[in-house]
Amino acid sequence: MPKGRFDRQRSKSGIRLAPGAVRDAIGAIGEASWSELIRHLRLPRGPASRTLRRVVDGLVASGDVALSRQGRYRLTAAGEESVSKPPSSVVGRLDGRPGSWFVESLDPEYPQRIDLVDEPHAPPGAVIEVDILDTTFAGVTGSVKRLVEAGGESARAAAAMLAAYRIPAIWPAEIDRLEVPASVPRTVAESRRDLRGMPLVTIDGADARDFDDAVFAVPRRNGWRLVVAIADVAHYVKTGSALDREARARGNSVYLPDRVVPMLPEKLSNGICSLVPREDRLAMVCDMRVTREGRVSGHEFYEAVIRSHARLTYTDVGRFLEGGDLQVEANVGASLGALHHVYRALKSRRDERGALDLDTRETSIELDDEGMPTAITPVERNDAHRLIEEAMIAANVAAASLLESAKNAAGRAPPPVYRVHEPPASEKIEALALALRLVGERLPAQSPTPAVLSRVVARARGKSSWPSWIWETLVLRSLAQARYEPRRLGHFGLALSTYAHFTSPIRRYADLLIHRMLKGERPSLDDLQAAAAHISMTERRAEDAERAVDAWLKCVYVEGHIGETFSGTVASVVEFGLFVELDGLFVQGLLHISKLGRDYYHYAPEAMALVAERSGARFALADRLEIVVEEVSVATGRIDLRLASGVGRQRRRGRRRAGHATSRR
Repeated sequence: MPKGRFDRQRSKSGIRLAPGAVRDAIGAIGEASWSELIRHLRLPRGPASRTLRRVVDGLVASGDVALSRQGRYRLTAAGEESVSKPPSSVVGRLDGRPGSWFVESLDPEYPQRIDLVDEPHAPPGAVIEVDILDTTFAGVTGSVKRLVEAGGESARAAAAMLAAYRIPAIWPAEIDRLEVPASVPRTVAESRRDLRGMPLVTIDGADARDFDDAVFAVPRRNGWRLVVAIADVAHYVKTGSALDREARARGNSVYLPDRVVPMLPEKLSNGICSLVPREDRLAMVCDMRVTREGRVSGHEFYEAVIRSHARLTYTDVGRFLEGGDLQVEANVGASLGALHHVYRALKSRRDERGALDLDTRETSIELDDEGMPTAITPVERNDAHRLIEEAMIAANVAAASLLESAKNAAGRAPPPVYRVHEPPASEKIEALALALRLVGERLPAQSPTPAVLSRVVARARGKSSWPSWIWETLVLRSLAQARYEPRRLGHFGLALSTYAHFTSPIRRYADLLIHRMLKGERPSLDDLQAAAAHISMTERRAEDAERAVDAWLKCVYVEGHIGETFSGTVASVVEFGLFVELDGLFVQGLLHISKLGRDYYHYAPEAMALVAERSGARFALADRLEIVVEEVSVATGRIDLRLASGVGRQRRRGRRRAGHATSRR
C-alpha cells in the first residue's frame, strides 16, 4: 500500500479508516487542508469523507494533530500541548440528518465536530448546547443539553456566539432589582459646576441609544476653547459594589447587528447616565485650550451638571459642515463651526507627528423583520466622524497627562491604566515590506516610526494601481494589538507617547477606572494590573464574537448567491490558495490552490503570488478574477470559490504572452 493511503475496510457501518493511516497522510503532505487530504487519499465524497472527518476530529481532540486558524492540519511536535482540555459542554450549529446528527462547535477554544448520540428534535441550523461524552481517535461524541432558543437568523447568530464565547448576557437578580434615580437630584446638581447653559451636543450614529460624550467649542485668542463632557458613570457605579463587579466582569459592551449586550444595565446606559437632550445629566468635563497650530496648551477636569442641547447624527452634521442646512439653535450652529476649525487644527498636528491615517472599511449588515440579512453596505465616514474622533483623542491624552502629573507630584499615586499600542514586530511587518518592495519602496531595517511608515505607504499607494483598501489591510495586519497596561508604553498608531481611555465609561470599564482616578481614588498597582489584563481579554472576546456574528450573517447572505459569478479582487495570497473579495458583497472567500487548474502551483512569497510550475502562470495580490461561489459553511464562516469557466485557461495564455515579452526585453 502506498505511503499515506488508507487501508479501507468495508463493514455494515461503511468505510473504516485507521487513525494511524490518517497521521501518515498528514505527515506526507506536511500541512494539509481538508481538500488536500481527500485528494491525497483518493477518497470519494459522501460517507467516506464523513468518516474521515470523525477520525481527524478525534486526532485533533487527542492532541496528535493540530488545527490552524486557517483550517489546515499538521502533526504536533513531541511534547506540544496542541489543544486545551475539552470543556464539559460546547455550543454549536446542528447539521446532518436523522440517525447521523452532529454539531459543529462554535467554541473558539474547541473547534470540533461532535457526533450526537441522541436525537436533537430540532432542524438543521439550530443552535445546540452539547455535553461532551467521549473523545477518542474515532471522534468526539456528545449528548444534547439544551436548545439555545432564538428567533430569526440574526438572533440565532447572536445567541450562538454569546454562548460560545461565554459572554455574560443575563443580569444577576440583585442587579435587576437595583433602583436607579430617574433624574438628577437638585442637591447633587448644586454641588457641581453648572454648564446647563452651554450649547453642548451629542454627535453619534443614527441607531445609537446611549450617549456618553457631548462637545462644544468657541473661538478664543490664538485658538479655541474645546469642551468634552463625558457621562459621570462613576457617580452611580461605586467601586466594589455589585454593579461594579458585574461591569468589571463584562469589561465592555458588545455590539451585534441586532442588539447591544451592555456593560451597564439599560436603566443606567440608556437612562440616567445617557446624555439625552434637554435633560439634566452629571458629567466629568475635560475643558481644553487648543492653539491654532492644534496644540492643547492647557486643560482642566471638573465635575459638572450639563444639559445637551441637541442629539445630532454624523450624517446631518457632515452635511452641515459641507454647507448644508441643519435645524439647530444659532449658538449650536456656531459651536459646530468652531468644532470644525478645531478639528482641522488637531488634524494638522496629528499629521505633523506622523500618526497613521487609516480609514478602515466598516460594513453594516441590513436585516429584515425576521433577522435575515438583506444587504451588506459600507459605512461612510465624513468630517463629523473625524471631528469627534480628534476631540476624544485630545481628551484622552489630557486625562493620561493629568494622572501622570499627579503621580509625579505625589510620588505614591498609582499610574493610569494606559491604552497601549506597541510598534509592530519585525515578523508581522514582513508581508507589508514584501508588498512595498513590489512597487519599489522599502522600509528601514530598524522598526519604522509611524511617520516613516505613513510616508512610505503613501508613496506606494501613488505608484501602484491597487485599491487603497489593500494597503490599509496590509498595514493593519502588520500592527500589534492594542491593550491596557499600567505602564507607559506609548501608542504607535496615534504616534503618542501617552494615552488613556476616558471618553466612553458607559461601554468600557477602562474609562470608568480613569474617571475614578481623576476623582482621587487610588487603587493598588496589583489591582490595576489585574484589571488591565482582564479588560484586555474581554475586549478581544467582544471583538471576536462581533466578527463571528458578522461572518455568520455574511455567510447566510452569500448562501443565497451559490452558483453565481462575481468579479473579485485577490485580497491575500497564502500557501494553500487565494482569498478573494467579492465586488459589492464586501466578503472574502477562499479559492483553493487545487481549483486553479491542472498545473502545479508554488507559493512565491517574494512576489505575493501562486506561480504555475509548467506554464509560469501566476495569481497575485490585487489581481482581478471572475469567480463562482461554490459552497458556504455558516458554522465555520467559510466561503469556497472556484474560477469561472475558462478563466484559468485564458489567464495562463495571457501570462505566457506577457512572459515572452519580458524575456525579449
